Amino acid sequence: MKLVWIGAFVLVFASVASLISNRQSGRLIEESWASVANVLPDAKLNELLRAVPAYATRIFGLFPEPFRVKFAAKTWQPVELMVFRSLLVWHLTPAFAIVLFVGFIEGSWARSNQKTLIKMYSPMRFSLALATLGFSPVLALLWITAPVALSATVLVLVIGAIAILGTRNLIVNAPTQF
Repeated sequence: MKLVWIGAFVLVFASVASLISNRQSGRLIEESWASVANVLPDAKLNELLRAVPAYATRIFGLFPEPFRVKFAAKTWQPVELMVFRSLLVWHLTPAFAIVLFVGFIEGSWARSNQKTLIKMYSPMRFSLALATLGFSPVLALLWITAPVALSATVLVLVIGAIAILGTRNLIVNAPTQF
């Protein structure tokens, strides 16, 4: 399991490197703004429009002057894209919380309708359910650093489906006795 986590984080770093080396960040920002315009109200969109450059400036302000001068020109647009997507994930957090609640309700219903509680639970199923829930933030990180234009709707659908199944399986396969 540790190798899977290591592989996931290597994939995140490779995605960041690809985003920085790829000169398509400006196009990705424009496509992301266009897709978000259908989801967020105009007031939130204007707020994000003002906040993204401010956060990017703050991030570059944390680094020493030589680093800022050398790398700011190459990495400004990728950092703005990652900041924008991070803020978007932050605004989508209530949707993810609702999805987790739905998974909890469905898992509780399925567990209460079992004829008999399983006295010997499957640690493997329980561990897989925990790993599934643990990969949800990794998927969000992969979306934030993805060097391709993906809609926020796709993110919510994928993470939502994984979170519902993971939460349900976590509740159903939880040990009855410790």
